[in-house]
Amino acid sequence: MSPPMRAKFVIFDREYHLKAKEGEEYLKIVASYVDGKIKKIASSTNEKGRERISILACLNIADELHKIKEKNRRAREKIQQLMERIEKETQ
Repeated sequence: MSPPMRAKFVIFDREYHLKAKEGEEYLKIVASYVDGKIKKIASSTNEKGRERISILACLNIADELHKIKEKNRRAREKIQQLMERIEKETQ
């Protein structure tokens, strides 16, 4: 297993040194996504506090994650139902 990769990124106009075992390209994608979410919130609200803007962005990302998890759960249930149906019909 390779050691975690360290890289420097700018998120919401501040520099962060991040590391992840997934590598620099993965970190770049994640940091860019977070930066984009924060900047979108900052430009679409009257809120000026960096912390509050960051928390709002975190809440939006958590909402997306929860919705994706729920969608995946429903898809797994549907797959299970279809597998059971196929198994039943092929017996």
